[in-house]
Amino acid sequence: MDGQTTAYRVMIVDDEAILRTGMVHLCRWSDFGIEIVAQASNGKEALQAIGQAQPHVVLTDIVMPVMDGVELTRELRTLHPEIGIIVLSSYSEYNYVREVFKYGVTDYLLKPKVSAGELVSLIQSLCSGMAPERLRQPMRTQEPSLLLGRWLESEEPDVYPVELAEQFTAGRFLLLKASTSLALSRTKWNQGQLESMLLELAAEQLAEWRHESIFLKHEMVLLLHYVSEEEDGAKAALNRYAEAAREALTYLSFVQSEPFQAFEDIKSQQERLTPYLGKLIYYSGAAAVPEAEIASCDRHSEQPAFNQSLFAASLRIYSIEDVRTQLKAFFSELSATHSMDEYSLKRFAQNLIYTALSLLEAQKQPVAELGKSRLRLFKLIDLAFHIEELEEILLQFLDDLKGILPCSDKQQSAILQQIYAYVDENFDSDISLSEMADKLHMNYSYLSTYFKQRANENLTSYINRVRIGKAQELLHRQDLTVSEISRLTGYSDHNYFSKVFKKKTGMTPIEYRNQTSW
Repeated sequence: MDGQTTAYRVMIVDDEAILRTGMVHLCRWSDFGIEIVAQASNGKEALQAIGQAQPHVVLTDIVMPVMDGVELTRELRTLHPEIGIIVLSSYSEYNYVREVFKYGVTDYLLKPKVSAGELVSLIQSLCSGMAPERLRQPMRTQEPSLLLGRWLESEEPDVYPVELAEQFTAGRFLLLKASTSLALSRTKWNQGQLESMLLELAAEQLAEWRHESIFLKHEMVLLLHYVSEEEDGAKAALNRYAEAAREALTYLSFVQSEPFQAFEDIKSQQERLTPYLGKLIYYSGAAAVPEAEIASCDRHSEQPAFNQSLFAASLRIYSIEDVRTQLKAFFSELSATHSMDEYSLKRFAQNLIYTALSLLEAQKQPVAELGKSRLRLFKLIDLAFHIEELEEILLQFLDDLKGILPCSDKQQSAILQQIYAYVDENFDSDISLSEMADKLHMNYSYLSTYFKQRANENLTSYINRVRIGKAQELLHRQDLTVSEISRLTGYSDHNYFSKVFKKKTGMTPIEYRNQTSW
C-alpha cells in the first residue's frame, strides 16, 4: 500500500481484547477499501496513537477504564475535529450515548447486533463526505510491528511490506512463536496487559537487538534481526526472553525457528511453526523449544494404540486399577513419542471421560453427580498446560470413580469367591444370572464378562462343570437312577444332562457308572 492510497483508515478503541479482535476479523476490510490501522484499550491509548495512525474514523466503546468514550470523544472534537467517530456500545449505556452525541458523534451501533455490511456502509458513507485532500493525505510510517502483523494475517503470502524489508538488511532472522490462549485463560491478565508485559520484557531482555513483537489472534510472534556473527548471542538472548516470559506468565512457552535469511520468508517461517505449538505440551520444563527438536521427534515416532475395548471391559467389571494401569502406560508412551498434538490429546482425554460415564450410567451405577461435573472436567482438560497435568486430571477422575462404584479392586477376589459359593449352593436348581447379579450388586449383562476375565472360563461352562462333578459323585450311589441324578444336579431335561455329561467326561452317565463300579 503506497502513501497516496485513498483507503479509509480506521482505529478500534475497546477495553475488551476479544471484541477488538472480533472487529478486526469481522470481514475482509480491504475488499471494501478499508484498513484497520490501530487498536487501543482506552481513550488515553487512542489519543497517544492518533498521530501515528492518522485514522479517518474511530470506532469506540463508551465504558472503558482510564479514559472512557465520552472523554475521548470530547478530546477528539477539540484536537482532531476532522476524524469521524462511531460509537459501538450496548443498550445499558444509552445515557452515555446521549452525551457523546453532543460532541458530533456520527452514529451509534449496538454491539450485539452490528453486522459487517452495516458497519462497512457507515464507514464508506462517513468517509465519502470528507475532503479529498484529507483522504489522500499520506499516512505517517506505521510501527513495524503493526505492518508485520497485518502482513502475517493477510491471505496474500507474496505481498509483503517493501518499506519494511528495506529496514531489515542485516541478513539473519530468528522467530519465537507462542500461543497466548492459556496465559489469558489461567492468569489475571487481559490481552492489553499481556501485550504490555511482553513488550516490556522484550525491551529489557533484547535492548541490544533489533526486534519486533507481533500480536496475532491468540498468538504472539517475536522477530529478532541480527548479523550472522551474532548467532550464538541472538539465540541466548531469545532464551533469556522466553525464560522471563515464562516466569512472568507461567502458562507461556515458545517454539524457536531455525535461522533464516530472507525477509520475505518471515510469513512462511512463522506459519511453519504453528503445528509445533501443539507439541509444546510435552516440554513442560522448557520456555523455548527449537523447532528442529520437535520435528526430529515427530519423524521418529508412531502413535501408540489405546485399546478402547480393554478400557471398556475393565470399566464394566469396575476394575479401576486395571484402567489406571492402562492409562499410565499409554501416557508414558505418549511422553516418549510426542505423537499426538495438544488438541487431539485433549479431545482423547475428554472422550475417555465421556465413554466411562456413559458406560457406567448404562450399568445403572451412581455416577450422576460426577456426570454433572463433566463440563468442569472438560474445562480443566482444555486448560491443562502440560501432559503431566492432563494425566493427573484423568487419574483423579478414576479415583473419584473408585470411591463411587459399589466394588473396588480390593473386593474383586471376594466377589469371585461369592460367585463360586453361589454356584455351589444353587447347582441343584435353575441358576438365575439376574438373581446372582443382584446379590453381588452387579449388572447381570456383564456378570459373565466379569467371570470370564477373572476366572478364564465362561460362567455357563463353570456351572456345568460343577454340576457334572456333583453328578459324578452321585453316580457312585446305586440307589439313584440317572434321571434322579439329573434332577438333583439342576438338569430338568435328562437327555440334555446326558449330552453335557458326555461332553465333559467323554462318556455317558451309564458308561461312567459301569466303569467306576468295577
